[in-house]
Amino acid sequence: MARLVFPAFIIGLQLATLSATAQNTTPLTSEELASRTVYRRAVDAAIWGIPIVSLDAMRQAYFRDAKAKYNDIIWWPKGSGWKNQSLTVNTSVRYMYFFCNTRDDEPVVVELPPAAAGASFFGTIEDAWFLPLVDIGSEGKGGKYLVLPPDYAGDVPAGYIPVRPKTYNTMTLLRSIVASDSADDVRAGDALVRQVKVYPLSKADNAPAQRFVDMTDIMYDGLVKYDETFYSSLARMLNEEPVQPRDLEMMGMLLPLGIEKGKEFKPDAATLAQLKRAIVEAQAWLTEKQVTFVTPWWPNSQWVVPAGPIVPQTLFRWEVPNYFDVDSRGLGLAAFFAPTATLGTGSFYFGTYHDSQGRLLKGESTYRLHVSPNVPVREFWAFTVYSRETAALFRNSTRLTIDSLDKGLRKNTDGSVDIYIGPTPPAGQESNWIYTPAGKEWFPWFRTYGPEKAVMDKSWKLPDIERIN
Repeated sequence: MARLVFPAFIIGLQLATLSATAQNTTPLTSEELASRTVYRRAVDAAIWGIPIVSLDAMRQAYFRDAKAKYNDIIWWPKGSGWKNQSLTVNTSVRYMYFFCNTRDDEPVVVELPPAAAGASFFGTIEDAWFLPLVDIGSEGKGGKYLVLPPDYAGDVPAGYIPVRPKTYNTMTLLRSIVASDSADDVRAGDALVRQVKVYPLSKADNAPAQRFVDMTDIMYDGLVKYDETFYSSLARMLNEEPVQPRDLEMMGMLLPLGIEKGKEFKPDAATLAQLKRAIVEAQAWLTEKQVTFVTPWWPNSQWVVPAGPIVPQTLFRWEVPNYFDVDSRGLGLAAFFAPTATLGTGSFYFGTYHDSQGRLLKGESTYRLHVSPNVPVREFWAFTVYSRETAALFRNSTRLTIDSLDKGLRKNTDGSVDIYIGPTPPAGQESNWIYTPAGKEWFPWFRTYGPEKAVMDKSWKLPDIERIN
């Protein structure tokens, strides 16, 4: 019988495999297992908890930067500039924010006047998880909305529209929309704003004077901090709010992090180290996945609805019969806040991360977007760019948005508009240019206010963004 001879490299490969297998079967210590558990759970906790932490970040900015208290209205009467560091804000409408807490005040009244000539409102009341409860101001309607505590069992007085969140904290985003930037329309808008009132129902017979805080040129830092303080915020908010049945399993998975309802969050040094590592991975995952968790709109187009396909299906409820889409919710609410309760009524948005050739949008390049004449909107359209890193306006930029209400907008002879985006404007195109810093990735939102049928049935189409250098 011939003797079998094994080449040396095969013997070496077998030995290496045996060695690797032996290493892989080395049991982990109790400390290593505990540490890995904290890390895994902390990444998932961030994706799950981003909505309520985002609301808390905005609420803390409301208290800290605006020096506001619950039921105060903070607003941007000249439109938001870059100092409004909220997620994907629009600079063309005049934003109004207010927070309420029915644990302290019990039922709270939100009193909204109907639209007037040249001025109207559109907004949404949200619970603490940024679940949209009701749109307000739609079609020019006013009303008295009564925001109730989650455990409220009393009667609703006549004349009020009940709003029933499952949380004590709520935030309302209200947009003051003026027909133009003419002095008359701005005055009409300002007068209408002054009629908005927020107060406890218990003081309805003698409502206090409404406090407004003008945020023009005031820094409002409402962005989530992706560091270990994320988990302190999460623990704080979970202690403030009732635990909903769908979240019971996640509340159990938070226990290794030291987050437990009714207990102070005091992580030890080892846990804190893992939390610092985990939040970095969670942020990287949220940023990277933004590009793919979108809803295609037009065939053969780079423009999408900037949220996952579950959004049109569930209207930002994120829940279908067989699962709750935690990933889509986390990705969506890491990039925007205060979603609407309906789609395509007051507004509809498009976004993209790519140019016409499918390349990511880069701050150092120059691009052009050709907007056809007669965009099918009842009110106006607006194009705004954001940092992909923060999903907010680029800091220190004064060229943020171009919209159809801008008197200085340069139009082509057929009424179309060419918008230029890049670090410097092409010659003669300064009025139609938006700044992006070199070395930064960016993305735009194209907003339609008062979208008409052609927007929603897709018979109107927005061309892709073209790189021109």
